[in-house]
Amino acid sequence: MVSREGGVPLTTAPWDDDRLLEELRAALQHAGAPTPHMTAAGEAAFSWGSLDDELAVLSEESAATESAMVRGAPAGPRTLEYQGKRLSVELEETEAGLVGQLVPPTPGQITLLGTGGQLGQATADELGCFTLAPPSGELVRVRCETPSGALITEWFRL
Repeated sequence: MVSREGGVPLTTAPWDDDRLLEELRAALQHAGAPTPHMTAAGEAAFSWGSLDDELAVLSEESAATESAMVRGAPAGPRTLEYQGKRLSVELEETEAGLVGQLVPPTPGQITLLGTGGQLGQATADELGCFTLAPPSGELVRVRCETPSGALITEWFRL
């Protein structure tokens, strides 16, 4: 039998459900109420939706393809393409914000998420096009809800 400091055993036989529930209640009472930071962190962990969302992976990223190779020329807009099994989302960072399109074109609800929660929302039109307000350089992901399902991108920074 292994023991911790003070000679209290870590494991005892037999262990039953009632005793486990008593231990959990005692731990919760000792922990006290969660802080606002703990609550925000918990909500952010689940803010991306449900486990039914398909995680889209980055399949292509580009900045200005030709102008990036020319010294001193301004770089073009950055584009990202995230692919899922049934749906993809193409994103472009512009001065107006984050412009995107669902592929295949389909209407849907688009949500921009940051580490602290929701940053913005947009509705994709019948062509799948949408615009989100420009994020402030933080770590973000995009969640797309369509009639055929939901997709969420990996985290990325703009």
